[in-house]
Amino acid sequence: MTIDRRILVLATAVAGLSLSGCVSSPTYGTDKSAGEQLFDDVSNIIPLGSANKKAPIEYKPRPELVRPAAGQTAHLPAPQDKVTGSGNAAWPESPEQRRQRMRAEATENRDKVGFRPSISPAVPGASSANLYENYEAPTAAQAREQVQQAKRELKTQTVGSADQRRYLSEPPLTYRQPATTAPIGEQGEDEAKKERARKKAASKSKSFSDYMPWN
Repeated sequence: MTIDRRILVLATAVAGLSLSGCVSSPTYGTDKSAGEQLFDDVSNIIPLGSANKKAPIEYKPRPELVRPAAGQTAHLPAPQDKVTGSGNAAWPESPEQRRQRMRAEATENRDKVGFRPSISPAVPGASSANLYENYEAPTAAQAREQVQQAKRELKTQTVGSADQRRYLSEPPLTYRQPATTAPIGEQGEDEAKKERARKKAASKSKSFSDYMPWN
């Protein structure tokens, strides 16, 4: 069926070419008539040869491995230690390991007076109600100290420290030192007071003399 279709297309192209040969047609600067250009386009779209014929693949030999020269093997860098293994000291503790460690700690110290486990120990008879009864609320002084500690930690994280650089995104410590001519310790006038004074001066009613042209 494919061969018949190719023959039909070829016959149509040849017929068109023969008819165009009888009548002179312009080349439009391509040195080819319209029929010749049509025949070339059709032959490029539909190959007239065998369908199984393919261009041969040019195989090239694989290049050799680049090996170090003689005597340079000892100068190669040593392999890097595996830092992603669980045996690393900086490897984070998984939730399962943390739960198991805290339960073992609570079970070991359950008979000690004053010991407060972080979670319920893995022993029978323990319940959240018993832990709630033994819970002691912090005093007012302890609560204030916790609030102040949280504020100090938040300020350190957001503002930074004058004598310690924690992140590379923070400016160097020398940039944080004030100049010798800087007014250190002078708070100046409060901006809220300045704003109130400006509003008061703007809202002050004008007298009759203010509208006189000679003022």
